[in-house]
Amino acid sequence: MAKPALLQQAEAGSARLYLQFGGQGAPWYKELSKYYAEPAFKKFFDAALNAIDEERPRVEGTVGLPHGIDARGWLEDESKIPSEDYLGCAAVSIPMIQMTQLAHVENLIQNEFPLSEMIKYSIGATGHSQGLIPACLMAMNRSGDDYYEAVAKYVKYLLNLGVSAQKAYPQFDPTTDEIAESESLGGTAPAPMVAVLGEDHAGMERRVQEINSELGDDKKIYISLYNTPANRILSSHRSSLVAFHKKYKQDIDEKKLKFVYLRTTCPFHCAMMEPVREIFEPEIKRIGFDYKGSDLQIPVYSFYDKADMKTAGADLPIKMYVDMAIQTLYWDKSMQPVADNKDITHILDFGPGKTSQRLSMETLAALGSETPVLAAAVPKDLKSIL
Repeated sequence: MAKPALLQQAEAGSARLYLQFGGQGAPWYKELSKYYAEPAFKKFFDAALNAIDEERPRVEGTVGLPHGIDARGWLEDESKIPSEDYLGCAAVSIPMIQMTQLAHVENLIQNEFPLSEMIKYSIGATGHSQGLIPACLMAMNRSGDDYYEAVAKYVKYLLNLGVSAQKAYPQFDPTTDEIAESESLGGTAPAPMVAVLGEDHAGMERRVQEINSELGDDKKIYISLYNTPANRILSSHRSSLVAFHKKYKQDIDEKKLKFVYLRTTCPFHCAMMEPVREIFEPEIKRIGFDYKGSDLQIPVYSFYDKADMKTAGADLPIKMYVDMAIQTLYWDKSMQPVADNKDITHILDFGPGKTSQRLSMETLAALGSETPVLAAAVPKDLKSIL
């Protein structure tokens, strides 16, 4: 098997990498299932799926997983999946998106691009929302059984974080009234997070401030993710987001803004998720997730404060989930290291899909950078990598 093209470039000194992992809201099943039938992936899937199976007795039947999480059964037989909506709920999608991303990593490993070489030629890494967590796993640069043991622990970490998040915000489904009101506005069934695309952030901040003065503190809306100059996410109760749509519908329609609910069941990246702390931190201790910042061999930059996750020290497991669940996301902070460092020739993106690739390209363009983003989930990009 020939050495991967991107690895050859790196060895020749003409390529240096920046690794990134996408966040929530992306479909994952098709990308993951195509790897499941590959015999070479058995060790990876055994580690990841056994980790879920070990946790199932604790987490199934909770508010986060009313229909369970038979990940192995779903991959073996698509007809066993409860529904497409269920795949998007927080406690399912969060661990399964990470598993999909790590399967893309495994695909590179199986094609003669070892993790050790990826890290050797990488100047840094980051992740969008939950993607920050597998970015830290990659940066640990484990190999062999140590790597698959870490995969299992990271799967348990995110599975329990998803369940804990839903316990912190137990409104799993929209009410019939919320659905009816949203549909009357031309929307879909509402979620606790919505993307509002178009216009600049200042105009959206002005609207949010205005409606919050009417909603009251317990119903307020947060701008939770600043993705690109014209793309941001609002988080709140579904009823508040429907109220926002109703109040500004004429404005949204006239300016041709897009108002798209995310595939999730929790209002991440805002203060509404503060209760997750007391629910999740005992689970971190229970599963023995005790990795430290000093375990990271390359910088991993936070989207919240641009801090290198190495500096978190023994609090790495805490900072990872606090950034992902509670803190605001500013994607330009994750892309600034790329714009500032001309030695970085490629961003290597592990998906799922194209969403994080597109967000990074748009953000880099605004920062004056044309660094290419190669997505491991996109066949034509994969050819350039391998």
